[in-house]
Amino acid sequence: VDLTTGAEKAQIRMLCDRGFSQLKGSDRNLPQILRVRELLSRGVGVHHAGLLPIVKEVVEILFCRGVIKVLMCTETFAMGVNAPARAVVFQSLRKHDGREFRTLLPGEYTQMAGRAGRRGLDPVGTVITMCTDEPPTETTMKQLITGKATKLESKFYLTYNMILQVLRVEDLQVEDMLKRS
Repeated sequence: VDLTTGAEKAQIRMLCDRGFSQLKGSDRNLPQILRVRELLSRGVGVHHAGLLPIVKEVVEILFCRGVIKVLMCTETFAMGVNAPARAVVFQSLRKHDGREFRTLLPGEYTQMAGRAGRRGLDPVGTVITMCTDEPPTETTMKQLITGKATKLESKFYLTYNMILQVLRVEDLQVEDMLKRS
């Protein structure tokens, strides 16, 4: 399947060439790089923690520019990347946390599902949950959708050294930094 136009292919090729040129010679021919480049040229992307950082960055840029039409990704894409999509599809509502498989937490679900719908462009965002085995129970879905997110606790500590560093920057006021922290 090829989901791109000629102009999009040129844009993809240019960005891939520029991004992957930062890799060492032999690394440019790694199977990961060749396969990702092939998929990107067709408008399909992948994004997960196992990819090289430059590959993830190229995928993020292309997705934000709208030339990647389908992106298969883990929650790594939803965290810290402001890249909304028209639709989000959950293959599963379970994830491996390093020790075992568990149901997603409400905050994790909200973070990923929240990518659906582009502000100012889409009147709605679509979230689809695939049911490959047993469909989730009504209780599970209700807990995911309406449950409280894990409370965030700030680890920001103001130190004398930090204040001195901020004062060295002419355009930055300590008060402004504290308001945005």
